[in-house]
Amino acid sequence: MATARAFDFTGKELNAAPAKELAIQTATVFVSRTTVRSVVVREMKNYGVITVNAFETAADVIEDLRKNPESMLVVDWEQGEKTVTKVLRAAQGAFRVDTRPIYFMALDVAERVIAVANEYNVMQIHTGEISQAQIVKNLNELVKFVTLSPACRQTFRDIAAMRKKGDLASGEALLKKLCDDEPDNLRAAVEYGATLFDLGQYKDALLWMQKVHPASQGDLRALHLLARCLLKLGFFEKAQKLLDEAWLISPHNVDRLVDLGHILLNMDKKEEALGKFNEALKLDKDFKEAKVGKAQCAMLEGHLNEALKFLTQIDSPQELASIFNSAAIMAIRQGQYKQGLSLYKSAVTYISSDTQVMARVFFNMGVGLVKWGKAAQALSAFEHAAKLDANFAKASHNAAVLKAQKARGGALTGPKRIQQLETLEQDGKELGALDFDVSHTPTEARPDDAANVDEIDDSCFQSLVSDS
Repeated sequence: MATARAFDFTGKELNAAPAKELAIQTATVFVSRTTVRSVVVREMKNYGVITVNAFETAADVIEDLRKNPESMLVVDWEQGEKTVTKVLRAAQGAFRVDTRPIYFMALDVAERVIAVANEYNVMQIHTGEISQAQIVKNLNELVKFVTLSPACRQTFRDIAAMRKKGDLASGEALLKKLCDDEPDNLRAAVEYGATLFDLGQYKDALLWMQKVHPASQGDLRALHLLARCLLKLGFFEKAQKLLDEAWLISPHNVDRLVDLGHILLNMDKKEEALGKFNEALKLDKDFKEAKVGKAQCAMLEGHLNEALKFLTQIDSPQELASIFNSAAIMAIRQGQYKQGLSLYKSAVTYISSDTQVMARVFFNMGVGLVKWGKAAQALSAFEHAAKLDANFAKASHNAAVLKAQKARGGALTGPKRIQQLETLEQDGKELGALDFDVSHTPTEARPDDAANVDEIDDSCFQSLVSDS
């Protein structure tokens, strides 16, 4: 299996490899035990690592990791599970791709230690007493035991660069080739699933992760990604079950807590959801996604002014529209139509400077009105969306359908079911369409009949800034 679990060593002596051969020029050390820290720093410099930076606070470590994206990380479990988890998460970088080796130290190897280390792709776990000879042995093993092939490591570096540029499509092609070339590479398989998810290909991501997860032997990242796919497709109870399982093993993952909060919010369990968002903020008081979750809880309770207090970090109309839209979708799905439409009206107030974003808000407002049975108002919403963005074909299409049905004097034809129950992307780039049916199965065919003038088109999830 590709995810390294380097705690069962062969004991064979290996010759040290020069640091420059490994591209290990720097190391970031976060070890609480003073004597151990001194030994680690000294022996890493003797080993050939050019720059070794040792820190006493998590904030300093995270800043150093940010500045040095390929620096080796040496981290001691004795710093405390919450702190170590936060540091390991930061070590993955902004684009969540492995580009650094991690040397993990713990007094004892417990199940939780292994689970947390494995989730963050730790390549080496040292347990017990530390010594000069043991450090050299571990560093040698870290070099030789790396499960990433040179092609895989280069691909991961390329993926990080592509994600930074926003070029996810090229990254998908690279990862697909890597998975074909290395079918047992779990880390590549999970990265491919994550890329499909980030591209909005949720059904494909789900089908892929349903194959990857059983072979992952309990890998927490694979389990979490599978749950996120289920969440996006509306399988809330199944997603909750998986994340609860992962949470019991590793309870200090802020992303997992926020996803659990969103699942509970979609299940109309606002108090429980709020509890998860608060837990995440206790671990990271500046975690934006947790603040957004709290804001949506307040929105669904009708406390708009309170909600806005949590959104001070939001500085783009797209992202703000996404947050309002997500809350409105949940309100309308739960039958709270007036509240949902009120949230859309509030969104319009705050994003009036961006007409393309406004068009998407009015489009979703129209879909919500259709679900409510308000055909005349829905027609007005779709017409206004088309007026705001002349190239927004879906809005024009829906307006034409409603006009034609009104002219025939007939009732609205029931919209076809959609397979993807979409909420908003966390980065605010997409504005999901409302669902007309909450019963989904992974094997249902996704409709592709936007040209059918007898149906309201709600199957396409429009980009906030696209011209489609």
